[in-house]
Amino acid sequence: MGNYYNPVKIKIASLEVIGNVLNNLNPQLSKIVLLTRGGDFSESQAGQTLYKCLEGFEVKQLEVEISNPDVEDLFHYFQQINHFDYQCIVGIGGGSVLDLSKSLSALKNMEIDSTSALRSVIEQKLYKENPNIVPWIGIPTTSGTGSEVTCWATIWDRANGVKMSVDSEKLYAHTAIIDPTLTASLPKSLTASTALDALCHATEAYWSKNSNEISRVYSLEAIHSIVNHFEKVLNHPTEVTLRKEIALGSLYAGLAFSNTRTTACHSISYPLTLELGMVHGIAASITLAKVMEINFDSIIENDKLLQAFGVSSCSEIQELIEHFHQLSGFSSKLRDYKANEEIIETIAGNAFTKGRMDNNPVALTKEDVKQILLSIY
Repeated sequence: MGNYYNPVKIKIASLEVIGNVLNNLNPQLSKIVLLTRGGDFSESQAGQTLYKCLEGFEVKQLEVEISNPDVEDLFHYFQQINHFDYQCIVGIGGGSVLDLSKSLSALKNMEIDSTSALRSVIEQKLYKENPNIVPWIGIPTTSGTGSEVTCWATIWDRANGVKMSVDSEKLYAHTAIIDPTLTASLPKSLTASTALDALCHATEAYWSKNSNEISRVYSLEAIHSIVNHFEKVLNHPTEVTLRKEIALGSLYAGLAFSNTRTTACHSISYPLTLELGMVHGIAASITLAKVMEINFDSIIENDKLLQAFGVSSCSEIQELIEHFHQLSGFSSKLRDYKANEEIIETIAGNAFTKGRMDNNPVALTKEDVKQILLSIY
């Protein structure tokens, strides 16, 4: 039993639909903040198409050339647009761009004069009462984060060694535009790591304490699509039909965990990233099979989960994840990320993010996490 809610309008279409989306959002719309991935985006076909579609608007563009945005990064971008009376934010890029778009939509016109003040706003969730929250539109250029259909954004606070979350049901995107052609130029490593992130979203949503009948349908469809097309898309990266399958897998995973949130794998991944610099999708997936093994008897219809992966046991999922890592140029062993027993002890102690670890169907202790990490050392 359970409830399912997701208000995001989803368009699986070419980028050109942005014009109609903006007009339907507000015919009087005139000022837009545009967040892009930076780099060569301005010269790319997608960039040129988007600029043409936005010709009738006053646009303030922010180029985001960072990954895993920190609270200091968010404050930097906030300052750049604080005096621009924008009515909408358009984010086109990976998860970092979409998370910043969502966060900035929450902060419009708030009195924030320092990184410290922003940190307090996020910690105390003061943005939830902001009457000036503006709508935003998410256009993912990677297939993995699902940020375009969730109502939370990850903002890191590296100075204090923690991950923060900007989250509110008011922060669901107005519209998500899924154009698989935008992912065709992604390098192999990014294609793989984001797909593995989506795979974890779907799997953790399936066994989450908040799992429900609808989220589980999305989970199984996402897992099946990603597992069956992962190797193919790495071998044929410009094949749009394959890119679409991975994009849909990512979307379904996002729709699944938008209602359930993630669990132990993601909770453990945060200190893995902070301590070892591991790419997020690898940090999340590296413990997936081990956590599944612990959770297995508590998972509703666990046979369907195995069927979606096309395997008959958790050990086969471990082999599958290791195979995917190898195909992508990543290691499945922590020692290859310069881990040692002391660092593993630290990671285990910092692996208990509220709302993630306590969302796991089986309660894990620090010793449990340590043994999981040692088993993949």
